Amino acid sequence: MTPVKVNIFISHAPADKAAADRLLEWLYPMRDEVNMWHYDPPKRPEELPLSWRLLLPWYRPVDPRVLYKETLKIRRENAHIYIFLTSFKSLSTKQVEEDIVHAVSRRVDCEWEDLAPLVLPVLLSPSRWKEESRLAQFEPLAKGVPISKFTKPEEGYLMVTEQISAQVKVIQVKLNESRHYQYHPEKHGNGISPADKNSYPYLGENPEQFNFDPPIPFRPPDWLGWSVIALIFMLTAGSLRKNHPAVSSLHLKARPDKQLEIEYPRNPPMTPPPGKSEIILPPVE
Repeated sequence: MTPVKVNIFISHAPADKAAADRLLEWLYPMRDEVNMWHYDPPKRPEELPLSWRLLLPWYRPVDPRVLYKETLKIRRENAHIYIFLTSFKSLSTKQVEEDIVHAVSRRVDCEWEDLAPLVLPVLLSPSRWKEESRLAQFEPLAKGVPISKFTKPEEGYLMVTEQISAQVKVIQVKLNESRHYQYHPEKHGNGISPADKNSYPYLGENPEQFNFDPPIPFRPPDWLGWSVIALIFMLTAGSLRKNHPAVSSLHLKARPDKQLEIEYPRNPPMTPPPGKSEIILPPVE
């Protein structure tokens, strides 16, 4: 049975994204044991070139940011560890506040207390987080020393990484044991209720739901659009006059103006013979 990966969700203010990226680099060696997520939305889709906007005025590209929000919601609802990068910037960020409320609510609602989501603050810089943040009741990592206070920031990230790694090992053992209990209830006398996104921890069900695969944007080259426009213009202009050279050159049977089409030889001919010529009919068989 494949071990359950521990889901780590990093909440941070937009201004602290560089610190979140740095922490992910330190946690990268743990990628086989954990899923690591933070706020990293895709860019707004680029507009089509002018030529294609003229050709396809009704077309609107799929906005990957909408799809990302749906995936981000699933990730946030199934995290085992919530890491909050705390700074004076995060104290005034509404999204971070909502993440704290969500994480604490899941801890309260979780039916398995030993697998309730962990809330781990990481102090980036000095701030009034004890007075102004809902995180005041939780013990911060790195002994509560802000990363900015370390002589070398690498020392702070190293300490934080080691503490997270220790927590991951403990949680992963509990998750694997709980999944075994859930999948084999007959061995334990009574069963348990199916996993719920809030009441029960994620035990490895449908890991593909966390993947974010935005569609490949439709962006044809600009020169091709102008070529199509030029072709449409030529065909339209040529169709305004019968047998216009612009159209005639596109047909195998094109002919100059005022030139009659040569009649296909018939026996008897479809047109009457000139003058008083005698009409000779073929013999009747």
